Amino acid sequence: MGTRIAERLHEDGWDVTGVCRRPPAAPPPYDVIAVDLTDAADCRARLERASRVTHVFYAARYDHPEGESESIETNAAMLANLVDALEPVARGLRHVHLVHGTKYYGHMLGALPVPLTEETPRARAPNFYFAQEDFIRARQNGKAWSYSTSRPHTFCDASVAEPRNAALLIAVHATLARALDRPLAYPGTAKSFLARTQFTWVPMLARAAVWMAQTPRCANQSYNIVNGDAPRWADLWPRFAEYFGVECGGAEPVRLADEVHEHEAVWQALVDRHRLRRTTLASSVLWPYADYLFKPEWDIISAMSKARRDGYAESVDSARTFIDLFDRFRSDKIIP
Repeated sequence: MGTRIAERLHEDGWDVTGVCRRPPAAPPPYDVIAVDLTDAADCRARLERASRVTHVFYAARYDHPEGESESIETNAAMLANLVDALEPVARGLRHVHLVHGTKYYGHMLGALPVPLTEETPRARAPNFYFAQEDFIRARQNGKAWSYSTSRPHTFCDASVAEPRNAALLIAVHATLARALDRPLAYPGTAKSFLARTQFTWVPMLARAAVWMAQTPRCANQSYNIVNGDAPRWADLWPRFAEYFGVECGGAEPVRLADEVHEHEAVWQALVDRHRLRRTTLASSVLWPYADYLFKPEWDIISAMSKARRDGYAESVDSARTFIDLFDRFRSDKIIP
C-alpha cells in the first residue's frame, strides 16, 4: 500500500522519500531510507535530517501470522516512534495520513447494520487502529499540522508484493482448478457465497489518500474508501469461471492453505510449461488469508457518502477490475 502511495506522489511531481525496514532489491525512482520503526533510537538517527518533510503517509503494519491477533502495543509504538522523530526536525509538517481499514468497525466479528459509516462505533474487540487514532488525535491537538485516516476493505492490486491481495489469490486458485480439470469451487459456505462484500482497488486508495492530505475539509477526518459497489461472491464467481475457461462450481467450504501442498507438483509443471515467474504454490499468495476473505456470512458494505460529499468522486467496477487484474497477471507471467 505504501508503495502505491509513493508511486502516485512521484507521478504527481512530489519529492518522495520512502521509509521501510529493508529497501527493495529493485530501487524505485525515489529515495528510500531503511528505518526500523520499532526502534525509537533508530528512527531518531535515520530521520534527523528529514527537515523538508511536509506530509506523512503511514501504511506500516507489523508482521503477523494471518489469523493471529496483531500487536496493539507494537503497532502503536511504531507510529509514535516515527512522529516523535519527525516532529522536532520537520518544522513544515502539514499532514499525517494513516491507512487503516474496516476492521475499525469489527466487520469480521459478526453482522453489523449496513452501510457502515464513519460514525459507526468502534469494534468491541481491541484493535491497533484505535491506539494509533487516539495517539495521532492527541498529538495533533493545538498543532499546525492535521491528520486523516482512510478505511479501505479487501485489497485488489496488480502487485504480487501485496500478500493480502484478493485478485491474485483468486487468479491462482482458478488457474489451479483449470490445471486439475475441476470446476471453480467457492471455498466458503453457501451463506457466505450469497453475502454482499466490497473491495478497494489499491491505486484508487492511493489517490484518495493524496486527496485527503491536500484538502482542507479533510483535516482531522476519517473516510471509508471502497470501490463503491457491493457484489455477492455468487455474482462474481461465474465471471471468474468464464475468464479461466472452467465450469463454475458452488460453495465447497475448504481451507485452501491445507490443499496447496498436495498440488505443488501441478503448479511447478505450469511454471515450467508456460515459463512463469519462478515461485512455489505455497508462497505465491497468502493462503491463510483466504479463510478470512471467504468467512463472513453477512453483508459488508461501507458508505462512501462522506467522501462524495467532501469532493472525492471516484468509483470502480469491482468485477471489471478483477478481470483487468487477471489480464495483468497473465501479461506479467504470474499465471498462464
